Amino acid sequence: MKYLPFVLLVLAGAAFATQSAVNSQLRGALHSVLWAVLVSYAGGTVVAGALLLAARAPVPALAALGSLPWYYWTGGLLGVVYVMAIAFSLQRVGAASLFALVVAGQLLTALLYDQLGFLNLHRSSFSLTKAAGAVLLVLGAYLLNRK
Repeated sequence: MKYLPFVLLVLAGAAFATQSAVNSQLRGALHSVLWAVLVSYAGGTVVAGALLLAARAPVPALAALGSLPWYYWTGGLLGVVYVMAIAFSLQRVGAASLFALVVAGQLLTALLYDQLGFLNLHRSSFSLTKAAGAVLLVLGAYLLNRK
């Protein structure tokens, strides 16, 4: 059980890469990034709904939904930005380059959020080790994108 989170994260990464390839193909088949996003999210909504029904998860109270901070509602919007960018870019830059750039963007943003404690995240000070890791990751993205 100690390694379960690590295995799940590797599987999530594989699912992410596969989802990206599928959405890119969907964009080509539908000749539209926006339709690909809608079809992708419709499929995810159906599965999430089925899982909620199977789990018999209670419906949140309207008061609880109404009291959420505004930015809690932006997850879907941010997901649309991600799916659109991937569906548009994958065929143009290739999978390895795309994910190197995505991971570089994720890491740099995560380092900033950790440093600032942004969005109520646990604060984690920046260090030379983290800086070296970020530089190496960005360098790797650069090397993967060199022609």
